[in-house]
Amino acid sequence: MDFRSCLYGLSDVIINRPTPLRVFDQIYMKLPDMLLQAELTARWCDGKTVLFIGDGDAIALAMTHLSNQKQIKGQPKHATVLDFDERIVNSVNHFASNFGMTDKIHAELYNVADPLPEIHWRRHDAFYTNPPWGASNDGESVCAFVERGIEGVKPAAIGFIIIGDHSDFPWTHEVLRTTQKLTIDKGFCVAEMLHEFHRYHLDDSPELTSCCLVVKRRDAQTLTYDSKTLEKDRLERFYGANHPLKVHYVRDLTNGGKLESRDYRMDPWNQES
Repeated sequence: MDFRSCLYGLSDVIINRPTPLRVFDQIYMKLPDMLLQAELTARWCDGKTVLFIGDGDAIALAMTHLSNQKQIKGQPKHATVLDFDERIVNSVNHFASNFGMTDKIHAELYNVADPLPEIHWRRHDAFYTNPPWGASNDGESVCAFVERGIEGVKPAAIGFIIIGDHSDFPWTHEVLRTTQKLTIDKGFCVAEMLHEFHRYHLDDSPELTSCCLVVKRRDAQTLTYDSKTLEKDRLERFYGANHPLKVHYVRDLTNGGKLESRDYRMDPWNQES
C-alpha cells in the first residue's frame, strides 16, 4: 500500500463522519486501525456484496473509497449500510454521490429492533457489524446486530464482527464467548480472529480495544422470510441493564451538514463592550 495516499483517502472519509453520540455507544475507531480494517474487509470481500449492520466508524466508505482508488487490494462488488442514524445514512449517500460511487455503496435508514427489510433477506455475500459491545447486558446488544447480519446473508457467507477484546476487561471475554456460540449455532465457524486489533476515541477507557472476528458458513439451507421485531425483554436491556431502547431513529436536521450546527453559540460583535 501507498501509506500516504491511503491516509489522504481516509481523511476524506473521516471528515465526512458526523459527530458521534456517546449515549448510543457511537465511539469511533482511530485512523490507523480504520485502514487496517478496511484493507482486511476489502480483501476478504473481493467481488462480494456486503451488508453493514450499523457503521458509525465508516468502514464501508473507507473500504469502498480506497478500493475504488486502487489503494488497497480487493474490490467488493457493493456495500449496503443500514443505520438508525440518518446523519450517517446521509453522509454515506452524499459521499458516494460526490465521489462517483453510487453504484458501489448505498445507505438506508434502519433500526435493528425492527424486522430486517425483506429485500435484504439472505441476499448478501457478507455482513459486517461493530455493535454496542454489551458490557452490562451480557452481549445482548451484540447478538441483536449479529442476528440481523446473519438474516441478511446467503447460505454460504462470511461475517465480520467487531467487539470488545482486552485482557484487563473480563466482560469482553464473556461477550466474545456468547458471540462465538451464537455464530456456531447458526452454522458458522471462526475463520480468523485478530485480537486487540483496534483502538478508539474513548475518553473513559482509552486503553480498551476490540477484536475482529471473521466467521464463515458453508451450507445450502433455504429458509423462508421470518425476521421479527426484537422481543420486549431484549429491548429493555438493549444498551445495558436498565437502559432500554427508546429512540427509533436519529434524524438529520443539518441537511447533510450544510446548515449551522446546534452545539455552539456565536455572540454578536459589540463595539462598545
